[in-house]
Amino acid sequence: MAACLFRCSAAALLACGIALASNAPSKVVTPVVAKTTMYGNLIDPGLNRDSCTSALWYNNVLWVCRDTQQVLKNGSIGHNIVANTASFSGFPTNPSRPDQLTLLSPQGFGPLFYAFQEDECLPGSCGDNVCGPGVCADGTRWVGWPDTTPLVVRRGPLNGWVDAYGFMARQHLTGLTVLNSTGNDLFHVISRVAGEEVIPNTAMTIANFWSATEIGYGTACHVIVDGYAYLWGGTPDAKLALARVDLSSGTLDYRPSYEFYVNGKWTRTTPLNTDPTIALPNTSSKQGTIYYSPKWESFVWIGGDSFPNANAYISTAPKAEGPWTAAQEFYSGTVGNGTLPAYSALAHPSLTDGTGDYIFITWTKTYPDPATGFDVYEQPLVRVDWK
Repeated sequence: MAACLFRCSAAALLACGIALASNAPSKVVTPVVAKTTMYGNLIDPGLNRDSCTSALWYNNVLWVCRDTQQVLKNGSIGHNIVANTASFSGFPTNPSRPDQLTLLSPQGFGPLFYAFQEDECLPGSCGDNVCGPGVCADGTRWVGWPDTTPLVVRRGPLNGWVDAYGFMARQHLTGLTVLNSTGNDLFHVISRVAGEEVIPNTAMTIANFWSATEIGYGTACHVIVDGYAYLWGGTPDAKLALARVDLSSGTLDYRPSYEFYVNGKWTRTTPLNTDPTIALPNTSSKQGTIYYSPKWESFVWIGGDSFPNANAYISTAPKAEGPWTAAQEFYSGTVGNGTLPAYSALAHPSLTDGTGDYIFITWTKTYPDPATGFDVYEQPLVRVDWK
């Protein structure tokens, strides 16, 4: 914990990935926007990147993004594509001087952050004029598209030491249509060096940690509160289901340590993903973020709606399992004119002081590259202050 004190007061441990929940609020929380501040687009030198999520790492922020392509010297987008990559950044400036935030990628273009398995067209081929790991010769793709960042479970004992876990769905696509989903892999993400010069190492701890007939707990959202890791995954009916782990062991790779919220109570028995009693009312499996707000003494979900909008919605709950309020729109951003004009509305508690007084949000907007026709990604960063 001492390593977190550079940024966290005792009342604002959320910024370090740890929240202390008080008694549940006695009334429904209704968030109201006080003001918004635009910070421009995330700056990503030399890279064209999609749907970046963020996590407080050590004295910095780790970003994990989806499809990444190189920006060539002539400004056009390269054909090679990497399904997921990572970067570091610092923290946003004061809203009185809202400078753009720069993401740094010391590894350059090329390496995957979360690796593919050998049967996922690992060498990579060319399909539809796009090449890279996971791209199959028939034009289909295996994708490793993270919906959220690794969940940090330990910092220290030495400077720069971080242990985290990331869950990744195994999906085989043609276009954006899922051909099959074969389960969810668990990765151990490790840093043993302070600073931004070395991206964390990732190792697949357990392939198919969640099977194809189970919920991918941890793939949709996660947060640590009062020593428990709460892990949400999407259900077949587009809602969220919940699991939790007592973090006294400091790991997420031991299946017997998991509890599952089923039919209104916690159980050690893993439910099937078709169990109708696991879906939490008023939740959505659309890409989003859950964090804990000391200001409201509530869990908070922020996410988007369907293509092609850049609308951000918010829902709150006194407990991880709910009851969740019906999501309300609180921000509407600009869209692009690309294949998918806007999507991936996300919140970034990692960029805040942890008080819950404000939040940063991003979304992805696209426009076509005139030279290649590939989508160029932009990710605006906005600070939202609450009344």
